Amino acid sequence: SKRLKLKGDAVPAILDPTAMPQHTNVRNYVYVFQDIDECEFSKEDLSDMVYTVKLVFNQKLLCSYDSRLEKYVGSDELGIRNAEHYNNQSWKMKQRKEELETICRANARLYIKSETRKVPPVVTVRSNSKARYGQLTTLECHAYNFYPQAINVTWLLDGSEVTGDVVSTEFMDNGDWSYQMHSYLELVLHRGVPVSCRVEHSGLKEPLVTLWGETRFVNFFFST
Repeated sequence: SKRLKLKGDAVPAILDPTAMPQHTNVRNYVYVFQDIDECEFSKEDLSDMVYTVKLVFNQKLLCSYDSRLEKYVGSDELGIRNAEHYNNQSWKMKQRKEELETICRANARLYIKSETRKVPPVVTVRSNSKARYGQLTTLECHAYNFYPQAINVTWLLDGSEVTGDVVSTEFMDNGDWSYQMHSYLELVLHRGVPVSCRVEHSGLKEPLVTLWGETRFVNFFFST
């Protein structure tokens, strides 16, 4: 089965300071309340989807909603009282039933679609400052808007892979089901020695090699 954890909010708070005995450590009066929503399924048609909402107080489960029961169930005396309170709220019960579709199945469909979705990266290669032959230069290779996350970025100097003086960033989530990654190569540029960035990704039929060539170098810095 597959499980999607959609929310795991933790809300720290402090009880009424006036209720604390004098000279009491305030940390003893801090508590954390969590609302954890989970969706679990195994069938592609999502017919066996189970939606649970867990209410946790200081790492202890108070009560939980289960879509199979269509109600909250308490785990102790306080949790039972909370469960009865929620179960008597018709608007909340209606909302929980609707969330099985609007939260669980809707997000599960996106998740299933994302497993086969492939978007190739957009790649650019440039220098981070005015480059000159014979001087130390940093070249940048930027890969944007690709999906899924797995990608391999390498530098080639005259066709051979460069292993030293390379720094790459972690994957950066764009927040729209796409990612970006950046790689930096520090080297001394020489005329006639091409430098390129090779990107391998499942969205590409073959590795994408973007050249920082001599012609491009000359045109960029010496055009009038």
